[in-house]
Amino acid sequence: MRRAIILAHFDPDGLLDPHVRGALVAYRRVADRVVLVSTTLARLPADVGGLVDQFHSRANHGYDFGSWRLGLESLGASGVFDEVVCVNDSVYGPLWDLGGVLADRRVADADFWGMVRSDQPPRSRRGRPAPHVQSWFFAARRRLLDHPAWRTFWQGVVPQPSKEAVIDRYELGLSEMVARTGLRTAALFDATRAGPLTTAEIMPHTCRCATRCGAGGTCGRRGAPPTTPVNWPTGACWPPGCRT
Repeated sequence: MRRAIILAHFDPDGLLDPHVRGALVAYRRVADRVVLVSTTLARLPADVGGLVDQFHSRANHGYDFGSWRLGLESLGASGVFDEVVCVNDSVYGPLWDLGGVLADRRVADADFWGMVRSDQPPRSRRGRPAPHVQSWFFAARRRLLDHPAWRTFWQGVVPQPSKEAVIDRYELGLSEMVARTGLRTAALFDATRAGPLTTAEIMPHTCRCATRCGAGGTCGRRGAPPTTPVNWPTGACWPPGCRT
């Protein structure tokens, strides 16, 4: 399977942080082409030149979906790759080789898949269910890449007035578009099938203070508050990565 990975990068300090460099190493091992699209770097640092096949710098408009649109356009004809993976740098990882994840039986037959399929209702939907693949890691395979709806969706990606609008129109909209095509969606963790977490499952992984966390009050996702929300209970599992 020929695979391309498009990494959307943003850093408020204009840096390519160590965890992003580590991610590029992991993606290089499993991708035939690695595309880095940055809204803060003017040029590709020399020490990662061997990890990236294509580098694009663009203005910081349109959030990650604007970067993925540019990356997809740069790949050219859809028939070149059997799978295109879109990721961002908002998480620390991969922490291990991605080969097993990419071949996992839970997503083996999917046309569209990701790490997490969430059933958390966004504020814009006023509590209405909106199952969707979270956009920090999602992938499209041959049947979806060839579908007219895929091309139409990305041609329609334009800057939105707020992050909430991006989530509603593009993160949720992407999963809804795939559902309308009748193609198969899957995820490594599918909250729509997993059932609710119990308090006993949540509490051991919930960070309540910076001292316990040992990471200065930030865990996992950059900038997470000392009190971890219950819909993201794994934050306290990340201190070693945060310290790095």
